[in-house]
Amino acid sequence: ISTPSPATTGPEPGETLPSGPSGDGLGDELFPALGNPGIDVDHYSLDLHYDPATDLIEATMTVALALTEQRPEVTLDAVGLLVDSVSVDGEDAEYAMEPEKVRVVLPAGSADDGEAEIAIGYQVDPSPTTSAVGLPSGWFDTAGGSYVLNEPDGARTWMPCNDHPSDKATYDITITVPTGLTGVANGELVEHRTEEGAEVWHWRESAPMATYLVLVLTGDYELVTGTGPHGVAIESAILREDIPVMQPFLDSIDDQIAFFEEWFGPYPFADYGIAMTDSDPGLAMENQGLSMFSRTDFGSGVLYETTEMLLSHELAHQWFGDAVTPARWIDIWLNESFATYGEWMWLDHVGIATLGSRAESALADRPPGSSASPPVTDLFGYNSYYGGAVVLHALR
Repeated sequence: ISTPSPATTGPEPGETLPSGPSGDGLGDELFPALGNPGIDVDHYSLDLHYDPATDLIEATMTVALALTEQRPEVTLDAVGLLVDSVSVDGEDAEYAMEPEKVRVVLPAGSADDGEAEIAIGYQVDPSPTTSAVGLPSGWFDTAGGSYVLNEPDGARTWMPCNDHPSDKATYDITITVPTGLTGVANGELVEHRTEEGAEVWHWRESAPMATYLVLVLTGDYELVTGTGPHGVAIESAILREDIPVMQPFLDSIDDQIAFFEEWFGPYPFADYGIAMTDSDPGLAMENQGLSMFSRTDFGSGVLYETTEMLLSHELAHQWFGDAVTPARWIDIWLNESFATYGEWMWLDHVGIATLGSRAESALADRPPGSSASPPVTDLFGYNSYYGGAVVLHALR
């Protein structure tokens, strides 16, 4: 996320949310109920059907996981999902819905080798929720489709998962939408086919990815492809009517990747692109390999301070946050401060503002508090972004 939330009042630094009813959470300092300590997800395979006209999701999520400890049942994070069926290694399994989990009983003889494949069929009428951090997250409708914004815990509101950044996995995401629409997700487009009344889009993310970085985007998008530095595949998703106005931002991708590679090392993934969605202004999210922005913020078609800032911040996140991901939410400054500092570096490079002036201004405005120990209600506050970037400047 590219801009910090306003300062808030609330718990003291380090104060946590109450644990969930299942008692199976990972014990994260800020979100103790998220995740399950007994599993390590290797791969998610999501087959998702979505029709904007009905605003309903029908899906099957297949989770390939390893058990990290002996247990007769496992849980996945799930909020508001109507589960129709559960199987383990192809055998029907007992399950129970809890307020924030789906609990799956492992059939006798399953997972004897320490591995299991759990398939969950479900439906959901998706809508965004307000996370404990005070920001909306989850599934959002647009005039002609949808997008998701998962950070920190919104993925569980539209797909069952181990919704914690410490458990990264690979993904196959198949999106079925009505004829004429495009379904977009992270990674490589493996297949697109047209069926009666529907378009089917199959995407594969082969690099391990945290659930909060998953992108699902539907609408009248055109996929704009190219090749970036060192053969990086460039694939962006732009609403068809916006192609001309968005061209300057598409053209800037190569230069930004080349610049950050000088400082951070080779771009860490096989692909990158930008997705310009029909959202309220101010949206920017570093979805792995495909950063998402609001078309409204880029409607001028001009590279200037705000657009340069947004594009560089989310690209820097591909190194800091996406390739290297904090195992605890309390360490969010390692995402946001490095991305903010990368943004300052780029603005200096293109002659908009010097690094020194940015750092001095941020230091002058820095409120009391610790970048390394935010409360839940200020997870995306000033000190997680600009306050930590000042620390990085001082270290440099």
